[in-house]
Amino acid sequence: MSAMIFVTGATGVLGRATIPVLLDLGYSVRALSRSESNDAEIRALGAEPMRTDLFDVASLTAAIAAAEAILHLATRIPPTSDMRHREAWRENNRVRAEGTRNLVETAIQSGVDVFVYPSFAFVYPASGETWIDAATTPADHIEMLESTIAAEREVARFASYDGTGARRGIALRLGLLYGVTIPSTLEHVALARRGMSMVGGSGSAYLPTLRIDDAATALVAALERAPTGLYDVVDDEPLCHRELASLMAATVGRRWLITPPLWLLRAVAGPNGPLLSRGLRISNRRFKEVSGWSPSVASARAGVTRVLDTLTAADHPRLSAAVMAGLWIMALATLVAGLSQQFTPRAFYDGFPGFGMNWVSADGPFNEHLMRDLGGANLALAVLIFFAIARPTVGLVRTVCVALLAYQIPHFIYHAMHLGPLPSSLDRFLQTASLALILIVPVLVLIATRRTNAASGRHPTLDTRHARGIEESTGRLVAPARVSGTDYG
Repeated sequence: MSAMIFVTGATGVLGRATIPVLLDLGYSVRALSRSESNDAEIRALGAEPMRTDLFDVASLTAAIAAAEAILHLATRIPPTSDMRHREAWRENNRVRAEGTRNLVETAIQSGVDVFVYPSFAFVYPASGETWIDAATTPADHIEMLESTIAAEREVARFASYDGTGARRGIALRLGLLYGVTIPSTLEHVALARRGMSMVGGSGSAYLPTLRIDDAATALVAALERAPTGLYDVVDDEPLCHRELASLMAATVGRRWLITPPLWLLRAVAGPNGPLLSRGLRISNRRFKEVSGWSPSVASARAGVTRVLDTLTAADHPRLSAAVMAGLWIMALATLVAGLSQQFTPRAFYDGFPGFGMNWVSADGPFNEHLMRDLGGANLALAVLIFFAIARPTVGLVRTVCVALLAYQIPHFIYHAMHLGPLPSSLDRFLQTASLALILIVPVLVLIATRRTNAASGRHPTLDTRHARGIEESTGRLVAPARVSGTDYG
């Protein structure tokens, strides 16, 4: 029978990344759940929901029965808009301190063998160029992080409770997590595309980071192999703020990003703002030695690029040759007509479509003003279509098609109802057929974009703030974790 692992925070960013890894390794997973909606999300991940609460010790005892290990991944991070308010962190602090204490006490009484807790690497004082880790550098007194330090103490109490060393308690101080399933990463990317960096402070300060997938494998490595202790889990090579900003700028197609001053960071992020601006050159050497774990990317230089490539692929899917051909037909048709109408309006009026036929002049007297206005509208539409060719997204291509249909459907109806001025049946047939063709092309392109969406499995708008994320190492589709709300079930 496979070992049973009890997980809190199953619906948070760490839980969603870690549970599939546990299941792939053959573990059975039970997860704390506090509602029917959480039950459904947990079952979708492949785990068994257990209806309980971190602050209800009696129900916790029943929930973790038969569990051999606990991964305590629960948090309650407030939304970005509320982070500046200290009271917004009250529930998160309670989950870390009181919730961890309750869980540890229950685990001790229930005979659990292993307890793993993900802490936060930003507990250290600024280190400049000096490499630091939990063995060499004591934590700084930071009010906002006292709850995670309290949780670390509870993990140590779990390991030392009976004095035999039979139990293992491991706390991992994780770097700043990033990945396509993390709301804060999507916020960073969205701001970078607007020319702003969310990383402030000194450009030479180091920022310890960690891909969400590497955090998940580190938690499992700690569960399986790490001895009792406090370890740092970060990328092999932390990058300085300046390099990270340059990397983000380059990958979103900008020459540079505007770095916010510290006072603005404090205004937006409140007491946590200065934490991310301090330079921390943290080493993961100790954890790698005891667990055999290693990050899949050495630094954010490769990891962030991979994330942005994934997001860019979601924003700009490869459209079919049929779609691109349709766009070119629409672009050239509107461009040629617009140029002629705008710059040689009389020649267009007298000679369109050519070959001895005169469809425009047969329908009323010449009006240069209206002809040039029509040419300007066609040229504006041509610009939009060429932009869609250069930066093809499903949403933009569909907008182009709808715009063209909004223009051409009334045009087609008018001419279909006013065929009398044309001199011959051949003229009537050819004009009707050509106008119908102009309608058919955008309709076919719309149909082709639906097939593109079906093949990619993405929402038609492909808005990465709401679209489903792609879990990078396994190819699974996982929804981005909630920006706010209770992530401990």
